[in-house]
Amino acid sequence: MRVDVCYNPPVKFRYAIAALFLLLSGCAALTSTPTPIPTLTPVPAPTRLPETPIPELTAKIFPDAEQTFRNVSGRAPFTVTFTANVTGGVPPYTYAWDFDGDTKTDSAEISPPPFVYTHAQAYNAALVIRDANAHEIRTTRRIVAFGSPQLPNWKYGITAHLERRRPPYYPTLADVERAAQLMQDAGIQAVRMDFNWDMLNPTRNEWKFEDYDAVVKIVRAHNLEFLGIIDYVSWWASSAQDSQDWRVRLYSEPLNDYDFARYTYEVVNHFKNDVHVWQIWNEPNTTGFWKPKPNPARYVSLLQEAYLAAKYADPNAVVMFAGMSSNGIEGNDDSGLASNFIERAYQAGARGYFDAMAIHPYMLPNSGIETLRAKISATRELMNQYGDGNIPLWLTEIGVPSDAPWWATAPLQSEDDVANWLKLVYTELWDLTPTIFWYQLQDRDVGNDPEGHFGILRADFSAKRAYAVLKKLTQEK
Repeated sequence: MRVDVCYNPPVKFRYAIAALFLLLSGCAALTSTPTPIPTLTPVPAPTRLPETPIPELTAKIFPDAEQTFRNVSGRAPFTVTFTANVTGGVPPYTYAWDFDGDTKTDSAEISPPPFVYTHAQAYNAALVIRDANAHEIRTTRRIVAFGSPQLPNWKYGITAHLERRRPPYYPTLADVERAAQLMQDAGIQAVRMDFNWDMLNPTRNEWKFEDYDAVVKIVRAHNLEFLGIIDYVSWWASSAQDSQDWRVRLYSEPLNDYDFARYTYEVVNHFKNDVHVWQIWNEPNTTGFWKPKPNPARYVSLLQEAYLAAKYADPNAVVMFAGMSSNGIEGNDDSGLASNFIERAYQAGARGYFDAMAIHPYMLPNSGIETLRAKISATRELMNQYGDGNIPLWLTEIGVPSDAPWWATAPLQSEDDVANWLKLVYTELWDLTPTIFWYQLQDRDVGNDPEGHFGILRADFSAKRAYAVLKKLTQEK
């Protein structure tokens, strides 16, 4: 019987066989051609994109005063509607409005409800904005709510062209000093003087205050106050750009009300520590000072913007209606004097945009003081009719030339005639007006032109009799 036996070697022999097999395989590999190692293309490192910077957090408050003063300056109670334009940072934003400067949050909305300023004063409205990264900015806006200003208790004023204008009348600072001393000696309280746009702001972005600063400093050092006239047009802002006649360009209405208002703001702001009473234009009811012809509605538009601009600069400023040639009611087509200018101005919205009315009721002395009183009373009656019974009425020019006929057929007035007329004016009208400005301080050496002979001083500073009469009257006040 055959028996098949299956041999299973011990474990240690199995390990030995396996090792021998591996050894023989390695030897075979050494004698064969090696397989080349493939070349690997390096993989570039990933490019890191630059981080996008976060725009700076910025904000602007509306309304502003860049196009009009109407929304930032108003009579109390004055309602203002605010909003903000926010850019940059990381939204969402939080808002904290402080409208009245008391450091308390009045609203947390981007467009808060209208706020009413009940008290007359200047405010710094503030907005604090915080973004999602806790970055915070603060921006402010000046808001002026004004009331009725305190008018000065002047009685005796005079017009004096002390500004250093072009020849033939170009006073030196020594002339200004001499004039100021003579006015102080005469008991004059206030000087009415032009603050000409063309002299102060000859180009849009150019301001020249130096000459006026020097004049104002001298006059104030003699304890004299100012009534400053905001008037006429700088060349660059005139509506008569094509005219070659400087008078036409100077006395034409401005192209833009806001340009005139910005000039008003800058001048009032610059002189607010020394000049507190301002008159908006001079005699716009004449073709001589408003070209091409008087336009009450156009003047009112200018007046409104200028009034608000002046109050924005100085809430306590007194702002006057332009001095009307004659009484603002009478007209004369032959002389270019508009009829019923004040009434038409009221109808165009003038009420509330002046603190005092002003007229220039010139007339010859031989017409009599009662005729003058009637002229002034007619203006007062019209003001009462339109609800302005409490608004003062000033005479900001009145006078008569001496030794030169006013017009070809007018009777000649001597220096004594003028002195006697001045005395009547300054003694018989106080029940109709609180303040009278005589026209003017000094003659100008311009030959027989009557405009050069209205002074109570001659061109060489020597006194006429009218100067002595005025000095005596002020001492009796």
